[in-house]
Amino acid sequence: MTHENRSLRAVHSGNIQASYIAVIGAGFAVLLRIAGMIRGPLWLVAPLGGAVGFFAGRGIMRAFFGSGERLAKQLVFPDAEGTYAPQYSQIQALEAQDKFTEAVDAWLQVAAERPGNPSPLLRAADLLLRQIKDPSAALALYEEVRQMPGIRDEHVRYASQKIIDIHLLPGRDEGRALVELRRFVMTFPEGREADGARAAIARIKASQAERS
Repeated sequence: MTHENRSLRAVHSGNIQASYIAVIGAGFAVLLRIAGMIRGPLWLVAPLGGAVGFFAGRGIMRAFFGSGERLAKQLVFPDAEGTYAPQYSQIQALEAQDKFTEAVDAWLQVAAERPGNPSPLLRAADLLLRQIKDPSAALALYEEVRQMPGIRDEHVRYASQKIIDIHLLPGRDEGRALVELRRFVMTFPEGREADGARAAIARIKASQAERS
């Protein structure tokens, strides 16, 4: 195990943070003993306070990191709880090794096994767009996601934004981008994304007017 992996494991276990809390707990216990609020010899009070602080701090930090990990898994694969780590960590390892084509194929295989789940298609599309530099293939997957029935609004919003980004790439279809921007504003009329879409519409129309 590398030094970085050991450090990350220690952080997520809560031991590092708990050690700091243990020092605070020991000091606090000594202050309480000096003030007469607790009894016992100082040599015993300090380590007991430290031990209480350590185990309490570790429990808090483990709960914090555990809830964060569960939230991340739900956002990426909300219907894959309990099966996430064994399979998908291998695909993420392919991404970490810059084996992007293999990772895309693996995500598409997951998508075939989990029809109706937009997340693996979005992961594959993101790799195609950012790493493999194939916007046409990525566009097809984003459009497939957007047409899925019953998916969450955040997935539709994300896919729609990516579709707009692709159409706004140099040399792409500006007219189609304008159509997609208007569609986005109609579907999601509130928020910063909608305001940005309206601003983009105004810029495109101004640019078209100047060219004409």
